[in-house]
Amino acid sequence: MKLLASALSLGLLGSAVALPAAAPASWQQDEGESYEELRARELEGLVARFKEHAEWCKKKKLWLQRALAYEAVLRFLPDDEEAHRGLGHKKQRDGSWEEGKRPKPIDRSKRDLEEAMSRRAEISGPFVDALRALYERQGDKLPALLKDKIIADVLAVDPESEWGRGLRFEVKLEGQWVMMEVANAAEGRGELIKLEAKTRAELKPAKEVELNSVERGLEISFTTALERGGVRVVGTVEDEELRTCSENLRVARDLLREYVGGQCAYSSDLTYFLLRNKSEQGTFLARHPKVADGQREFLLGLESATLEGARDFGSWSGDKHRRLDSACRQGISNLLFNGHQITHEHGWAFEGVGLYFTHKITGTHLTWFVSPSRYLSAKDDAAMREKLSKRDVDWLDEARALLEEGELPSFFQLYGKSVNKLSTEDLLVCNAAVAFFVEGRPGALPRILKKIGKGLTAHEVFLEELGMDLRQFDERLRQWLVETAD
Repeated sequence: MKLLASALSLGLLGSAVALPAAAPASWQQDEGESYEELRARELEGLVARFKEHAEWCKKKKLWLQRALAYEAVLRFLPDDEEAHRGLGHKKQRDGSWEEGKRPKPIDRSKRDLEEAMSRRAEISGPFVDALRALYERQGDKLPALLKDKIIADVLAVDPESEWGRGLRFEVKLEGQWVMMEVANAAEGRGELIKLEAKTRAELKPAKEVELNSVERGLEISFTTALERGGVRVVGTVEDEELRTCSENLRVARDLLREYVGGQCAYSSDLTYFLLRNKSEQGTFLARHPKVADGQREFLLGLESATLEGARDFGSWSGDKHRRLDSACRQGISNLLFNGHQITHEHGWAFEGVGLYFTHKITGTHLTWFVSPSRYLSAKDDAAMREKLSKRDVDWLDEARALLEEGELPSFFQLYGKSVNKLSTEDLLVCNAAVAFFVEGRPGALPRILKKIGKGLTAHEVFLEELGMDLRQFDERLRQWLVETAD
């Protein structure tokens, strides 16, 4: 494996104690000094002091602290031979370095460990203070990439910097620094499951009501009409299915209000029709006053539809689970539009929220709005869709599999696509992005969707709400997928 020194790996190796130390004159920073000037001025002396520290640690048999010192050197001089050899790396013919087979270093002398921490603090403290002052002085004027470089430098010399870790939204979990979204994931997922169950258990039963004039005019033999909490469900299917649909739609509203935004609401007089077959679909579309003559032929080719005005919806698949899935998806679409003006044009949000929450409510992934795969043959794409439709398939695991194979699409490449331009693989990214927010970064999704619905650009929204651009978010999402794998 080719080696790249990383602040993340450093953060998992050890710690430092920040102690007061007098800064040498060379550390005094000119307030007009740039990052490059500061770094160039101090680099030679900083590296030399870390190498001296590594030698001291060797004499004291502090092998972990020695490794940390050499890792810090590689942050600034990636090809430094002394540091590579000190870490046991093997130089290849092409000039690259590969990790040797060595046990994880540990500190043998606990007695000298406190002194080692003090020595490291004396080396790193002034440099960290100078970088932090530069970061805070220039603030929003610093490009995102430069901010990342400054933070990475800080963590390279002081892996335990709470300031640097905080800017990366990292927290301690079982003694190691991890992304806050990783630390939150398991608990966040559990809380959502509990809330769904609690919400469903507390629902009041829907009441049987009389058919209205529109429903009577359809001349269809409906089983019953149910209504509760602004949700009306009418159909020819069994009573149990109608009641489940009513519950699902009401649970969806409560969950979206909790996780997507308190303003999420259904259109007034919302009615969902559940029909058993294509024959009843034909009668329904021929007689419903909201279906224009020019729309009828198109709607006959669908398994479900939203009628003009977005108050009447229908599903007529021959399969019960597909009907309930599409009803939930359409309900969530209505909530998204009324809550944040999210439409088919906002592909990742429309599909991601719909797929994620429908699965949490119904346990199924059966209603998608996508184009064929950009990477697979028609046969393989059909097989992939069939697999993803199975109840026991974990879409996050499928995203991880594509990531490992190098075939997971990038979020920043699909962000601006409408629903009709998303591929099967894109859906896995959309679902993963919403899972990242709901489970790992609670509170961020409502603000992001609100601004997206108002027409703000992706660059503006993610920088304002997350402090990162789309490429940085994509990297963080991918890391989250890896680190939350069971």
